[in-house]
Amino acid sequence: MNLYKLHDKPKSLHKYEERYNTVPELIKQQIESGKQPNAQQLKSIAGDPEFSLWYVKYIIRDRFPEGEKAIASNPQHAYWYAKDIIKGRFPEGEPAIASNLYYAYHYAKNIIKDRFPEGERVIASDAYFAYEYAKYIIKDRFPEGEKAIASDPRYALLYAKDIIKGRFPEGEPAIASSPYYAHTYATNIPK
Repeated sequence: MNLYKLHDKPKSLHKYEERYNTVPELIKQQIESGKQPNAQQLKSIAGDPEFSLWYVKYIIRDRFPEGEKAIASNPQHAYWYAKDIIKGRFPEGEPAIASNLYYAYHYAKNIIKDRFPEGERVIASDAYFAYEYAKYIIKDRFPEGEKAIASDPRYALLYAKDIIKGRFPEGEPAIASSPYYAHTYATNIPK
């Protein structure tokens, strides 16, 4: 939002003359109108993960080394930078990505196409993502995620059926809590 437009005397506001060099939203408007950013504006863009990614995706369509530190600090922006711009791993952004359940899983699935050990702790905390990680990434048991999986009747059943291909004793209490899943487990899982 351009607060300068809402003021009766915008020129009287502090830093009015510098606004197009320091306010990312105004810089964005200026770039969208076809005006190339100056050095001060690029510095402002580079310090903000959202505007750095926006600048990369819609203006330069290439890596932006000056903004990578900011981009790397945000799991969402680091993931999309890796996926859409680098089209591969983004090591500087991996610590942030590893801290977010959604992006850690999708980084493993779509970028690395293999295990992402740094993100496994957070992935293991959620039944759905732990099951998906076991099924599509590891293609085997995921012991670190079994506690979360065992707490959810649906994913405990699917884990027993698709991954273990047999009984999953740790998940049986959760499965037993649902008549539907208990029946499916009893009729489809070999003893």
